[in-house]
Amino acid sequence: MKVLSLVPHRMGFAPGQRSSIELWEEVLQLEGISLHFEPFETERLRGILHKRGNRLEKVSEMLRGYTNRIKLLRELDEYDAVVVYREAALLGPAFLENMIAKKKPIIYILDDPLFMPYRSPSNGYLSYLKFFGKIKSIIEMSRVVIVNSTQIRDYALQFNHNVFQIPSIVDTRKFSYIPKGDDCKKVCIGWSGSPTTLGNLKMVESPLRRIGARSDCSIKFIGGSVIPVSGFEFAAQPWCAETEVEDLRALDIGLVPLPENRWNPYKFLMKTAQYMALGIVPIGTPMASNPEVIRHGENGFLASNDEEWFSFMKLLVEDKELQRRMSTEAAEDARKRYSLEANAQKIITSFKSAIMDGIS
Repeated sequence: MKVLSLVPHRMGFAPGQRSSIELWEEVLQLEGISLHFEPFETERLRGILHKRGNRLEKVSEMLRGYTNRIKLLRELDEYDAVVVYREAALLGPAFLENMIAKKKPIIYILDDPLFMPYRSPSNGYLSYLKFFGKIKSIIEMSRVVIVNSTQIRDYALQFNHNVFQIPSIVDTRKFSYIPKGDDCKKVCIGWSGSPTTLGNLKMVESPLRRIGARSDCSIKFIGGSVIPVSGFEFAAQPWCAETEVEDLRALDIGLVPLPENRWNPYKFLMKTAQYMALGIVPIGTPMASNPEVIRHGENGFLASNDEEWFSFMKLLVEDKELQRRMSTEAAEDARKRYSLEANAQKIITSFKSAIMDGIS
C-alpha cells in the first residue's frame, strides 16, 4: 500500500506532526504501508510563517506551495490512498481535497479544532484565508477520519461514520521513565510550552508566588526567556528540540494551566502525556483531554482555582512518598495508553480500512 502524505510542515519541526503521522510511519512500514511525505510549506515559509509582518512574502510563499500541490495531482495514480494531515493547503477552500477524493480514498488526520474560526496573532486577517468551513467538507469526503481527542471525535462523527480516535503519541523510547533517587534535593515545579502559550502561566501566578516562598522547592519554565509572571524566583530557558527531554527531566511536578476559550476544550494536551511518560506528576486544568488523561489523585491532579493549584503543589512538595507513587503511576499510564506500541494496531487498522471500505 503506497500512500501520498500531504502534510503542512517540513519534517521534524511541528510537534503535532511529529507525534502522529511522522511517528506512525515506523509501524506502518512493518505492515507494508509506505508513506511518501510532501510538505506544503517551503523552507522560506517555515522561517517566516509565525513571525509578525512579511505578509506579502507569506502570501507569495503560500501560492508557491499551492502550485506545488496542484502539480502533485498529476501523480495520484501512483498511490493507493492519500493522507491529508489537517488540510492539503494552508490557505483556500477544499478545492485540492475535492480533486483528490474523486480519484483516491482520503485518510484525514485532524488533531486540532480547525473548524473553529480563529485569528492568528502573527498573521492577523490572513488567518481567514484558511476557510474554516472547509473542515466539515473534508471530513465528509474522506474514507477514514483519524482524530486525537474525544471532543474532535464527537464533531467528526456528525459527518463521517468511519472515525478512529488515536491520541497524540509519546515516543517512550525518547521520553523514557527513569526513577529519581531518594535524596533531599528541592522539588522542582515547572512548565513547558511554546512562546504562544506563555500567557497561560498568568493563570497560576498567585499559587506560584505562594509555593515559591518555600525553601524546599524550585520553579523552572521551559519555552521562553521573557516570562509574564513575577513575585517569586524562577529559572527560565527557551525550548530546544535537542535538549527537550533532558530539560524536562529536571521537573518533578508539571503544570498544565489552560485558559477558557473556544479552541482549548477540543484539544488533546500532548504536554500532559509527555510529563507523565517521564514520571513528572501533572497538575492541570480540568479541560480538554486532561480529565481523561489525569486520574485525579492517582497519577496527577486536576485544579480549578488558585487554592487547588496551591494545595496540590504543596501536597506533592511535602509528601515525597506520594509524589514517587504518583510518578510511577503516571509513567505506567503513559506507556499503556499513549505510546506507539499501545496504539500501533489501531493505526494500522485505520489505514487499511481506507482501502478495505472501498473494496467491500
